[in-house]
Amino acid sequence: MKFDNLINTIQKRKTIYAFLKGIYETELSRKFLAEMPRKMKPLLSLTEVFSHAEAKKAVQELIQFTSNVSPKNIDDLQIRLAADYARLFLSINKIPPHPSESVYREGTMMQYSRDEVLRAYWSFGVDKTKNFTEPEDHIAVELSFLAYLCEKAHEALEKGDKKEAKRYMQGQKDFLENHLVKWLPRLVKDIRGTARTPFYKSIAVLTQEFVETDLSLAKELIEKLGT
Repeated sequence: MKFDNLINTIQKRKTIYAFLKGIYETELSRKFLAEMPRKMKPLLSLTEVFSHAEAKKAVQELIQFTSNVSPKNIDDLQIRLAADYARLFLSINKIPPHPSESVYREGTMMQYSRDEVLRAYWSFGVDKTKNFTEPEDHIAVELSFLAYLCEKAHEALEKGDKKEAKRYMQGQKDFLENHLVKWLPRLVKDIRGTARTPFYKSIAVLTQEFVETDLSLAKELIEKLGT
């Protein structure tokens, strides 16, 4: 992989993580929906590397969804998606439970997993933004952390500092292995079984597919960066 391609790949990964973070963080705004066809391009561009038929189907459903977003139906769509978001992520029902790692791994909020996540954040000198009131191991915060690590790796590479870039890439790989991939599949299963809009069902499938694919890619990029 050429150096410029390496930088572009890491930047694309950052864009996807940031896009997914925005979806899980709060209800989708009218502006977000209007810009969605453009914002989804980096994620949809990865479809050729997705191996599972289920993920490819989810891609097609999202393409169809975005193609149907128009000024005429955007207000109604926003209301329906907001209701689904509340059902899925605000613990209105028992399933899905709260979308945080501690709940899925220990059964209740703010447990050992959250402490481990905090230590991972602090090891890179970051903390959760104060204006987001959910716990540090919320799915949106974990995705945001991965976007941050991609951004820092990208910055290091642009400065020609491969050693620093590799440190951030190693942090991504470790965080994916030790945290997100250990509980995301169960969250995705709950979303797929509960969501009433095809949008969140498809996004859940693609989130898992992207995260699992990205773990393999992170390992590959670390090897490319050498010692």
